[in-house]
Amino acid sequence: MIRPSLNRRLVLRLLTGIVLVWCVAAGWLGWRSLHEVDEIFDQMLVRTAASVFAVMPDDAARVGTVRLPDKPLLDSDDTAQRPAIVLRDARGALLVESAELPPLRFDPGDAHFHSIVHDDRRWRVFQRWDAQHRYWVQVGAPLDERDELLRKLLAPALLALLALLVLVPPIVFAGLRSGLKPLRKLARGLSAGADPAAASLTDARVPVELAPFTEAIDQLVDRLQLSLEHERRFTADAAHELRHPLAALRLELDLAGRGDDAPGRAQHLQRAHEALDRMQRLVAQLLMLARVEKLAELDDAGPLRLVSVAEAALRDASERASARSIELSLDHDGNDFVLGSRSLLDILVQNLLDNALRHAPDRGQVNLRVGGRDQQVTLEVNDNGSGFADAAVARLGERFHRPEGSVGEGSGLGLSIARAIAHLHHGELVFGRSPLGGAQVSFSLPRVAGAAPHVPGYA
Repeated sequence: MIRPSLNRRLVLRLLTGIVLVWCVAAGWLGWRSLHEVDEIFDQMLVRTAASVFAVMPDDAARVGTVRLPDKPLLDSDDTAQRPAIVLRDARGALLVESAELPPLRFDPGDAHFHSIVHDDRRWRVFQRWDAQHRYWVQVGAPLDERDELLRKLLAPALLALLALLVLVPPIVFAGLRSGLKPLRKLARGLSAGADPAAASLTDARVPVELAPFTEAIDQLVDRLQLSLEHERRFTADAAHELRHPLAALRLELDLAGRGDDAPGRAQHLQRAHEALDRMQRLVAQLLMLARVEKLAELDDAGPLRLVSVAEAALRDASERASARSIELSLDHDGNDFVLGSRSLLDILVQNLLDNALRHAPDRGQVNLRVGGRDQQVTLEVNDNGSGFADAAVARLGERFHRPEGSVGEGSGLGLSIARAIAHLHHGELVFGRSPLGGAQVSFSLPRVAGAAPHVPGYA
């Protein structure tokens, strides 16, 4: 398969345009030259007729019939074509006739030009009356002289245009090849195998036309570098976090295999099962975080009530809360229609609620509040636990980061997932002190009308 060539495409398009311009120029030059030559010949016939009237006497009766010779009067006039003249009086009687033309038809009309064919030659004839209508003249000249003059005028011009048409293609090709040299240099630089992050392609030597292209490549490389760094960090963090449950799982299984008593083996197997559960939760959270962070927009965004998301999260968490006698409550004011992804918002609220339940004390309180203010709908999750230390707030939401004093066996990914989902909805997690005395985590979304249509691609 032959790859398309930018150089060949530019050459063909430029040459096509040049040929079209050449044809138009040649056609206009030929038309204009013919028009000018016609005017010259017609003016010659008009002046000849005026010269005839100037030498004629006032009394037409004094003029006898004259027949003009068919040869030049002077030897030096061999190459000149003398106009043929036919002169009549007011009654149509011939006064002057030409040997080169037959007696022309007497047509005493207004002055005009017309063409005739005589002896296989085309003639241009002009006829008119004198001012007193005493004489009527017809002046004719063969058109082959006009054609010869036209050829002499057009030949050099058309040869120059033809030479230009022949010389332009190699000049255009050489110019384009030289002009595209920076592009080839750029391609060689990209294919040289150098580290793309080592230097920027855009510098002062890049032509203005290539600058948007190189800038786009630089931006793409920056995004790739950021993505690769993100993936390397993600892989390193995942490997680090999975190392501990895997080691614990292997240790417990080894101990269970070596133990002789059934209760000891059961205990080791139980701890192995718990380590396997922790690893399963960690892998599920890693996959969820990777999926959310790779999203650029929300394909399933639509209007929904944020309070319904909160109610679903409370129902799911009610059993865990009851086991520790934690009081769950929900406050809302009804102004809670937002535009978002129901599945992702469910995960966000569940993670925040799970984090609050983990840090709330037994017989504690966890409260969710949904309310609208200033065209925003805010969801707050409050607990009466120990809260966030001021020094730890800046790092909250980082992957695998667990603040000092965290309880439970979390992996530090719940807030990271919640923050990524909030960013997809153009929101931000805000951490603060709860009115209940513990931690407060909130985020806000723009309020929409309850009957707002589904908006695909919301990001």
